Amino acid sequence: MKLPPCSPENSILEGDLELAVLQKTLDKLKVMETPVGFYVVVLLKWAEGKEWYLTTRRDRNMPKVFKDLKRMNDHLREAYPTDSFELFRNQELPPRPKSAKPAQSSKAKPARTARKTKKGGEH
Repeated sequence: MKLPPCSPENSILEGDLELAVLQKTLDKLKVMETPVGFYVVVLLKWAEGKEWYLTTRRDRNMPKVFKDLKRMNDHLREAYPTDSFELFRNQELPPRPKSAKPAQSSKAKPARTARKTKKGGEH
């Protein structure tokens, strides 16, 4: 299944998906299995034919990837209760848009320079 690049124009945040469930506009959830994990594609009733990637605020250009199918299923059942979802095996992550910069990891911190302290009587 060939999907378009993930971007802010075709992605949805978890809070917006929760609203879609409350407003009964969620049509279908598709789960894509990749070598690195699972991601979710959402179809909404008011946007017929358009597929939305479930993303995070930190990186709107890459779908949120779940490493474990059971935990992802438990999360989907609790946050977005639906009767079912479709599972597609042997998929790839969608490409990043050409204009998108890779997201910075929250673990990456800028290097700090060592402080030079004065000892005892030095000024």
